Amino acid sequence: MSTGHVEYTSLDGTYFFKIVGEVRAQSCISLDKLLGKIEQQKDVVGAVVDLTQTTFIDSTILGILAKLGIKLKQVHNIQAVMLSTNPDITTLANSMGLGQVFIILNCGDSVVCTHTMSSDENGSQQKMLKTVLDAHKTLMKLNESNQNVFEPLVKQLEKQQEYLDEQETVTESHHG
Repeated sequence: MSTGHVEYTSLDGTYFFKIVGEVRAQSCISLDKLLGKIEQQKDVVGAVVDLTQTTFIDSTILGILAKLGIKLKQVHNIQAVMLSTNPDITTLANSMGLGQVFIILNCGDSVVCTHTMSSDENGSQQKMLKTVLDAHKTLMKLNESNQNVFEPLVKQLEKQQEYLDEQETVTESHHG
């Protein structure tokens, strides 16, 4: 069970995300939805991801953050900033290739007025699977090491997704 959460706010086109405590895949659907909305905004001028109070972050969340960094670069020509005070978290982010799409700064604690993001624990299994799969595919694109590490997981998740899609088709044909 996740003991952390994601907070966010925006100010004049700059988006701030604060990852607090132990954040795992349960938070990923809300975060992914929010990032999708931000991607559509025209007035985006910057993004800051604050990891100063992060004690654990899983690869799904890192993959979604990687997606944010990539989209901001491609769509808005913005280099997002990542703040970290935990050497382990900084090392993990860099080892996953996030340094390619974020400016990673080691810094002191910063206080930002934020909103707690709800975790989508009652979101559909398919949405969760799609989000987890997408996040890991994004991490795989960042470097060869990630490609090798996550390829077996992605193949397994793709099989699971195919199975769920087949189940949904069978269910729909029985109701039609």
